[in-house]
Amino acid sequence: MGLWDYGIMEKLKYYDIFLTHAWRFHDDWTKFSELIDNTTPEIAWRNFSLPWHDPAMNANTEVGGRFIRGFLESQIIPVHAVVLLAGVYEIKSARRWFDMEIEMAQKHKKPLIGIPAIGEKTIPNEVSSLCDECCEWDAMKLLATIDRIRELPKYSHPN
Repeated sequence: MGLWDYGIMEKLKYYDIFLTHAWRFHDDWTKFSELIDNTTPEIAWRNFSLPWHDPAMNANTEVGGRFIRGFLESQIIPVHAVVLLAGVYEIKSARRWFDMEIEMAQKHKKPLIGIPAIGEKTIPNEVSSLCDECCEWDAMKLLATIDRIRELPKYSHPN
């Protein structure tokens, strides 16, 4: 018997989320993952942001760059929302990837939600201006924000 047979799956609400990462496990990425992991048992999420790529693929070559961009885009296409971690944005070496993740999210009409860097209350204007909405480090408020934004006409499509 599977989880469906016990009625467990019917009680869960799922969220597919991409977190900005720039190919590293940043503190903000880890903290956000832990925050959502520790929410109520009725909520499940899938983290589509995998901050790893084959190091043999050099992003500075045509083939490697195309491969890595394709891998990144494949992480963003299936999600319900993209969370812009301001702490990742603040790392200058991460900007190239951060900007690319935003571009891909916009291309695929994914809601953008900003979260301040760990220990901060605000988000830099450069980041907040890209977001549909900004949210604090509160899992339930963030998930409610995702639900609300996904209902906006520009995002209300089957997914």
